[in-house]
Amino acid sequence: RRPMSASVAHAVCCPVVRCATHRDRRDATASRSHAWVASVGRGRKLNIARAEKETGAEKGSGETVPPLGSANMIPLLGDGVRSPEIPATPGVYAVYDSEQQIQYVGLSRKVSASVKLHVFELPKQCGFVRCASLPMANKTELQLAWKAWMMEHLASTTTGDKKVPPGNTSGNALWTERKNRDAKPNLRLTKGDGNETGDDRIINLCRDAVDGNKVVAFIKGTRAEPECGFSHRLCAMLDELLVDYETIDTLDETNNGNLRNLVKQFSDWPTIPQLYFNGELVGGHDILEEMHANGELKTLLLVERKQA
Repeated sequence: RRPMSASVAHAVCCPVVRCATHRDRRDATASRSHAWVASVGRGRKLNIARAEKETGAEKGSGETVPPLGSANMIPLLGDGVRSPEIPATPGVYAVYDSEQQIQYVGLSRKVSASVKLHVFELPKQCGFVRCASLPMANKTELQLAWKAWMMEHLASTTTGDKKVPPGNTSGNALWTERKNRDAKPNLRLTKGDGNETGDDRIINLCRDAVDGNKVVAFIKGTRAEPECGFSHRLCAMLDELLVDYETIDTLDETNNGNLRNLVKQFSDWPTIPQLYFNGELVGGHDILEEMHANGELKTLLLVERKQA
């Protein structure tokens, strides 16, 4: 089966379905919505060769997107979200649930970042993903590639109004809208010589960090690009409460040498993430989830802030 030129979709599509562009994690909230749906009935039998001839060659990289059905089905369970098969380049992707039912077709300036956010925010809908890397594609080519995949999906279905993936239906913003996340950078314990800094010194720098800042979260990754679901949910809780907080990346060996192990020694707590308030450990993810659910976290962080 030969790759389908994205221009084919342009010839056979008309407005109806939501499409969103995720540029990267930091501005995943920003999306450009377009509505498209492949023509059905007789239009669906449009000759591909004629469509390509009529639409003409696209300007730009000239990259063509491979067929949706030919892309590998990549499992996302466990550590699958970090699979090297998920490209850190511009491209298109389709997310499926655990039953391999398509949930969303998207495009992104960094596919791996968008897929990772979906998995963290909508874990029940994210069981598998198919991806196509288009590293040299411009904005228009990405949109046309998305339309090509959407057209192929719609052409393969025969069940009335259930053809459009749930995440692409009009009015469904779960997959495209993100809460604004502060782009504040992580605190760094050293100036880039973490690998050469002794363990005792790193532990002392942890104490300096939590004593010198009211709210500190030791996480994996950054608040914009968390590297685990627990870190993502902790940052989401703090963002929801509009708390001003600092983050320290326990995976950053360059600036925070061996911190993923030393922070557990520092806190006498076995898991990451960890939250500190006024120099004292509040707890790990499970405790914080419970405190957030019953309002204790809000009371602790916000009432104290008002009194300060």
